[in-house]
Amino acid sequence: MVKVNREDDFKKNSIFHGPRFDVYAEDDQGIIYDFEMQNEDQHDLAERISIYQGNLSRQALYAGQPFKKRKRTVVFFICDHDPYGLGWPSYTLKVELVGCPNFSVDNKETNVIVNLKTAVSQLTQAQREMVAYFNDGTVSGAFSQKLAAAVAEVKADAIRGGIYMTIEEYAALKSAYAREQGEEAERAKTIVGLAALDMSRAQIIEFLKTNMELSEEQAQAAYDNAMAAHA
Repeated sequence: MVKVNREDDFKKNSIFHGPRFDVYAEDDQGIIYDFEMQNEDQHDLAERISIYQGNLSRQALYAGQPFKKRKRTVVFFICDHDPYGLGWPSYTLKVELVGCPNFSVDNKETNVIVNLKTAVSQLTQAQREMVAYFNDGTVSGAFSQKLAAAVAEVKADAIRGGIYMTIEEYAALKSAYAREQGEEAERAKTIVGLAALDMSRAQIIEFLKTNMELSEEQAQAAYDNAMAAHA
């Protein structure tokens, strides 16, 4: 790689959703990569990938260049769950021509999902080391040693740079998931999480009213119930 950025932040405004890349890199061939860890199955992986690809695409062509000069962009999602339940070690998503499944359309976007819960019997040695490392931190060979060193460097850069999710980003993410699932338990997790970020009772109630479409009474009850259960 000729350029690597940790936690490269593309969130430039509060209107449109912009991803926070875990690792953004570009190699000597001009290919742009984004590597992401997905620890929770929120049933929105395809939508997440499209948003990350969209933001990579903004970096793939300079103004005035012909479209043929578009750089290739690759998004990797490393998941601790099997998103499609097929047991495959990885899944590659591509664009197809409707009605011609064998006709691939190359728009210079590649999306790869790595399944850390796959059966190790079908993996290469390097893949086995990677799966073991991400599943339980085991370092068992030369490849996983390099991987562990790279992860440590990423974490150190994040700490030195003071890179943390903002209260607004955290609140928006958790509330969206709670609203999607429609579960009171998820709403309670959001409230406790916001309280842990030092938001006041009034601020959290206002957030619940604005982002979860609750009335004043509903928001107050949700806050009181969540905090009482957490006490």
